Amino acid sequence: MSVTISPIHEEQGHYWNGQCFRSHGGCGAAVIGQGLRIRQQQQWGELPFICSCYPHISRVENAIVAEGDRAWPLDRVIAEELQRIAPYAKTALRMRRAFTSRVIQCAIDEGITQFVELGSGHLHTSAARAAVIGADAGQEPTIVLVDHDPLVVAYGQGDLEDDPNARHRSAMVRGNVFAVGKMLTYLAKQRLLDLDQRACVLGVDLLHFAEPEIDGRSVPQRLARRLHPGSFVAITHLTDEPLLAPANADDLVALRAVTARWCRAHQRCVPPHPRPCSVEEFARLVADLDLLDPGITTTRCWPEPEETRHPRAPYTLAAVGRIPERRPDASRRGAP
Repeated sequence: MSVTISPIHEEQGHYWNGQCFRSHGGCGAAVIGQGLRIRQQQQWGELPFICSCYPHISRVENAIVAEGDRAWPLDRVIAEELQRIAPYAKTALRMRRAFTSRVIQCAIDEGITQFVELGSGHLHTSAARAAVIGADAGQEPTIVLVDHDPLVVAYGQGDLEDDPNARHRSAMVRGNVFAVGKMLTYLAKQRLLDLDQRACVLGVDLLHFAEPEIDGRSVPQRLARRLHPGSFVAITHLTDEPLLAPANADDLVALRAVTARWCRAHQRCVPPHPRPCSVEEFARLVADLDLLDPGITTTRCWPEPEETRHPRAPYTLAAVGRIPERRPDASRRGAP
């Protein structure tokens, strides 16, 4: 029997308020306050309890891009709402996938064969994994996908068990990707990542999900301290500020208004929820990396500079950088 859910109208229906709206008959999720969420993003091992009654962003994005069968009915409704708010949404997510593939090919061309995708989402819709598995390289590259959602990880691990030919090239791990130091230590101990060799870490559409009290710069900063020099780090972030002045003032007004509505709609999902940054804030996020040309651009354009003066939401800044050589007194092993 099919399930039909009516379209959602803005400012109506359930928004996340810190607890499951069906706590007396649904999943029973306890109150999840912001203080707990902050602590959970800081700790690798303290994983959040996931409410199963609200939509999840990984399934919502899957419904937008792939119309996949792993999105639940309510996830599809949220996906439809997001596309009503921002008709460019599906194209933007496809541009993100193409950006990821280009970054991976660039890293492989430079001889990098280790990849880590932070906040990967579902294994079968991961553009990073598809690019790594399909790469034509002398040495077969490997990829570790990290996500905090238990359903995402359970599906991914099940898919790997069903595909023994890909198991030796892919791994799926559950953990908090903002706890970078502990994450890298864990991956090294599990022999999933060799910190004495270059790697490529993808933080694509990740940092705008950090809680406001979490300094997003800590992610690339700690990667810069721990990864082998010459490694690649790719960072993207939602913004409501275009790189180039729009052709007319109405375009800027529309970008900011649609981005605000886009972020508000995400609050129908379980946390974390996205927040845009300014271009100046994004420059600070990637300040510890030696950026590849053209520096800060967008997912649509990299490795070319941004050129549009008609920005459309969701508008996403992008940069890819190398881990710089360390000073003689720097110690990777002692870094947090």
